Amino acid sequence: MAVPMPKRLSNARLRRPSERLSGFLSERLSGLLAVFLVLAAASSAASSPSSPGDPRGVWMTEDERAALTIGECGDRLCGRIVWLESMRGPSGTLRRDEENPDPAKRSEQICGLVVITDLERSGTDTWEGSVYNPQDGKTYSGRITVLSDTALQVRAYVGLPFFGRSQIWTRADSAAARRIDEGCGEPE
Repeated sequence: MAVPMPKRLSNARLRRPSERLSGFLSERLSGLLAVFLVLAAASSAASSPSSPGDPRGVWMTEDERAALTIGECGDRLCGRIVWLESMRGPSGTLRRDEENPDPAKRSEQICGLVVITDLERSGTDTWEGSVYNPQDGKTYSGRITVLSDTALQVRAYVGLPFFGRSQIWTRADSAAARRIDEGCGEPE
């Protein structure tokens, strides 16, 4: 007559040592992974504001060759170029909006040009409007998403946002923003 084994011993202790070790490690790694994911989610929630939402301020473009200020223009927001790394073209003259489809505007300086218009809030951290590109003279639909207090995603597109291009802009620190002359002068 066979003696029945206690249930707690029947499975775990009869496995080979290597099987017991891999089961133990698997359980521990799963637990550690769960703890890590919870801590990562909590730390990202604590480090990023829940709703930064406001794009107003001075922003450096992704390539850091221009700075724009986003502010109020009537009941909407707009963006104006306030600094260019190279204010003069290859010939030494001030850069002008030569590609503008309106011949009357082709003599306007690029620095000082309003290139983002009609921004209206479309979500908690999202604004929609138009983006003018002086390099090709075209106006695109635009979406600005405030990623944090120091970062914006600017997307210009034709038709659907899928058909476009994005850049991440960074907020100019307060000292740099003060040095940028609203009259489009070189930084001090």
